[in-house]
Amino acid sequence: MKLLLARHGETDWNARGQIQGQSDPGLNETGRAQARALARRLEETGVPLRRLYTSPQKRSAETAAIVGACLGIEAEAVEGLREICFGVWEGHCWEEIAALWPHSYEAYAADRLRSRPPEGESYAELLERVLPALRKIAAGEGSALVVAHSAVIKAVLCHLDGADFRQINRLYPLGNADWVSLDGDRFL
Repeated sequence: MKLLLARHGETDWNARGQIQGQSDPGLNETGRAQARALARRLEETGVPLRRLYTSPQKRSAETAAIVGACLGIEAEAVEGLREICFGVWEGHCWEEIAALWPHSYEAYAADRLRSRPPEGESYAELLERVLPALRKIAAGEGSALVVAHSAVIKAVLCHLDGADFRQINRLYPLGNADWVSLDGDRFL
């Protein structure tokens, strides 16, 4: 059984380089086109997707709705798939964050797994809710598509591979509407 983890389509915040976290912007026109293209690419893989899950946040839910309409599958929202909370950093780009919160940014850069942005959550905390959600999804029948967020997918990959979270963005580049395919047994 395959578990495909797809990132949502583009938002205006993505286009401007702003950190979204648990802020809730919807897709822009580019993001909607990316979602339609994602559905076409998924059809071309030949993986028989039987189930579709999504983060409840607008950008993921809208991506999943577009993909689901194309594939004839209804999406189910899963609370545990929400994006990481970046707290007061949300709405800012990384350069602004480094300038406005230099000490917390340095701590975060040194230990992304355990350090948290001010009023935010760590990757360890993110994994505490994401991994049980994915285990439940992986226990179902047939292959599934999960539409979620960049930090969610990268954190899962980093965890499964035992990689250094400080290297998360270098090791796991993931554009809007890109996906990774995993063996569902890795979650059971």
